[in-house]
Amino acid sequence: PRRALHCVLCVADNAIGSYAVRPDDVITLYSGRTVEINNTDAEGRLVLADGVSYAARDLSATTIVDMATLTGAQGIATGKNHAALVCNSEQLENRVVAAGRASGDLVHPLPYAPELHMPEYKSAIADMKNSVKDRSNAQASCAASFIAANLPSDYEGEWAHIDM
Repeated sequence: PRRALHCVLCVADNAIGSYAVRPDDVITLYSGRTVEINNTDAEGRLVLADGVSYAARDLSATTIVDMATLTGAQGIATGKNHAALVCNSEQLENRVVAAGRASGDLVHPLPYAPELHMPEYKSAIADMKNSVKDRSNAQASCAASFIAANLPSDYEGEWAHIDM
C-alpha cells in the first residue's frame, strides 16, 4: 500500500546575535511546553523537539524517526561504530537494529525510561530545562526523553531517536 513519507529538517545554528537564546531565557516550543535555557550549546534539541511535535500533530505521522548528533554522550555510550537508539516501541527498535545490521549503519539500543530521566530537566520556572542537571546520568537517554516529551500526550504511534 502507498504511504506518505515526510522529511522534516530541523536545523539549528549556535550563533551569537540579538536573536540568540541566553541562559535563563524561557521559550515556548511548538508542542506548547515551556523550556528554561540552562545550556546554550543544547540548541539542536529545541528544534528537533519542534520537528517531532510538528510531524505528530500536523502530519499525523504514525511512525517518527528522528536523527541528530544530539549529545557527545552518545560516543561514550555506544562508541565510534554504533549510533545510539532510543524507542518507545520494541517492534520499531528491532526493525531499526535489523536495518542497521543490513545496511552497515549500526545502532545499539539505550534505555527509554522517561520516568527516570525527565526529572533531570526539572525547572522552577518552566515545564523543563533544555539540559540535564546530572551529566553522569544516561545523558543520551535523557536527551531522547526530552525529544519524546514534546510528542502530543495522546500520540499512539511509534517513535525512535537515533543519536549519531
